Amino acid sequence: MVLVDNNPQKQGLRTAWGLSVYVEANGMRLLFDTGPEPAVLKVNAEELGVDLSKVDFVVISHSHGDHTNGLKLLASIKPGIVVYIPPDEGLERYVRSLGLRPVQVNSTLEIAGGIYVVKPLYGPPIEEALAIETSGGLIIVVGCSHPGIVNVVRQAARDIGARPYIVLGGFHMAGAKPQEVQGVISQLLEMGVERIYPLHCSGEAIRSYLYGESYRGGGVGLEIIQDVVND
Repeated sequence: MVLVDNNPQKQGLRTAWGLSVYVEANGMRLLFDTGPEPAVLKVNAEELGVDLSKVDFVVISHSHGDHTNGLKLLASIKPGIVVYIPPDEGLERYVRSLGLRPVQVNSTLEIAGGIYVVKPLYGPPIEEALAIETSGGLIIVVGCSHPGIVNVVRQAARDIGARPYIVLGGFHMAGAKPQEVQGVISQLLEMGVERIYPLHCSGEAIRSYLYGESYRGGGVGLEIIQDVVND
């Protein structure tokens, strides 16, 4: 479920430039990125019925504030919670300063049954993604895809040994030319991706291009329900 995004989807929710996605899988609850400010994360989580005090851990894609500033809210309600981060010293210091427990990820890591942090790639900045095994294939959640969305999805599929099925998050393609958009989408489809939800920094070109069968809209409040692969 998308808790923070700059694109509107459901009425009554606040939009903000940033991203936060709440995930439930195999009895675990996690937050991928935390948006640009605690207030937006708090209001939207409450409106959507998400109890952040029950989150088991956090995954941060990269160090930019529009993905990390909401950690201040987690620090107030879940002090000491584990936060998986890419190898970034500044980000590690920030997480520690909040009283949280940073765990650096250097290669693709299964952090719970069927839930993976995907090997960080360099953009810049260095950035990691999240992947969840489901009955249809991998759901891959990305922050801003600074290393390139195709590279991130390919890394996840190769390391986990599963077909990518859904890709959701920031594609970092604002201002992309039509031929660039077409090339990226073609490569994703060739890898087996069936559903694509470009959020946050993806840009209107790719959102407009995809509107239809493979793209069902996306923004704050988007909820995707999929059967997971039990550990």
